[in-house]
Amino acid sequence: MKSCCSLLTLALMITLSFALYDADSKVIKLTKDNFKQLVLESGEPWLVEFFAPWCGHCKALAPEYNKAAKALDGIIKIGALDMTTDGEAGQPYGVNSYPTIKFFGVNKADPIAYEGERKKNAIVDYLLDRAREIALNRLGVEIKPQPSNDDSKVVVLTDANFDEQVINSQEAWFVEFYAPWCGHCKQLQPEWNKLSHQADIPIAKVDATAQTELAKRFNIESYPTIYYFPAGNKKDTHKKYEGERNFDALLKYIKEQKPVDGQTVVTDVIQITSDEKLNSICNTLCVLGFLPSDKKEQDDAIQVLKKTQLSLTGRANIGWFVGEQFDDFEAELSVIGEGYPQVVAVDLNARKYFRFKKQLTVDNLNEFVRGVIKKTETGQSFSKLPKLNAQKSDL
Repeated sequence: MKSCCSLLTLALMITLSFALYDADSKVIKLTKDNFKQLVLESGEPWLVEFFAPWCGHCKALAPEYNKAAKALDGIIKIGALDMTTDGEAGQPYGVNSYPTIKFFGVNKADPIAYEGERKKNAIVDYLLDRAREIALNRLGVEIKPQPSNDDSKVVVLTDANFDEQVINSQEAWFVEFYAPWCGHCKQLQPEWNKLSHQADIPIAKVDATAQTELAKRFNIESYPTIYYFPAGNKKDTHKKYEGERNFDALLKYIKEQKPVDGQTVVTDVIQITSDEKLNSICNTLCVLGFLPSDKKEQDDAIQVLKKTQLSLTGRANIGWFVGEQFDDFEAELSVIGEGYPQVVAVDLNARKYFRFKKQLTVDNLNEFVRGVIKKTETGQSFSKLPKLNAQKSDL
């Protein structure tokens, strides 16, 4: 009698385990006995749900998962594994909540977490994208991010250009790692596009499903993941954005950020009269104004520098001299023969200086400094920052 009850209990457990997916379902029932052979040792891609029969979210997912499996029957395998009876098969994959859904693609040892909407259309779209990637990979075709068809200024980053654009720049960057099928990413897109027009730093995006080296490098496990890369040194200084995903919150966050790596942040424009002041301004990237001795012209130029400084905080510091007070220093930076005001940007990291050649306005100066930061301006090399010569006291 006891043995009979045990068998009945076992039968009931098995029935409950697969109650979510009946015999007619196209969802393949995986167990600890068949998981290795069917999923890991096959050459086919699989989407696997790790579930518990009592889980409310799993029950809500089941009809959508069933429909997705029926739509993709014969194209991509869709399976489900009950963690309450066959948990040892799912144990290596960090299953800490239910349902956990993983895509086993080219690298079966490192499946990708599915973080999209739990709706049939989203699941089908996701798997068709993965199938396309696998097919192109087999053909040796490089998968490139799709160009944006909106009017945003969002910079598209790839495995190939990320270091040059972001890591090697002095500028701060705000970068979204997204997936094309991700519902939350689609909700963020209009806010992110708007931010690209209003923020004074580059706003960028990375398709983490295509740029897999970057996704692995920055441990992207969910979408969207947003990182802020501060001005200055970017080696291990990026931080994850955890705030609200709306324009106001994102812009507020940017304005609250400060540079790292010890760069002195000067929020005012000061007159440089000594090497000590020069070195406090020019420790990474600085903008030096050489201004006329006439007080009215000098004040007008200082106002331009001050307004420019507000938008450059954390990226470049600005200081100024009275023209011809340190003529040897000026000659070292090619500030000769054209009158005042003149402006030179000095990049200590690159060991280069850059001459500003346009009319001194806030917009022109901002454009110039951004070009220096992005390395689109042409500069002259120097070995070290020149020292100031003896100051002329009659100016």
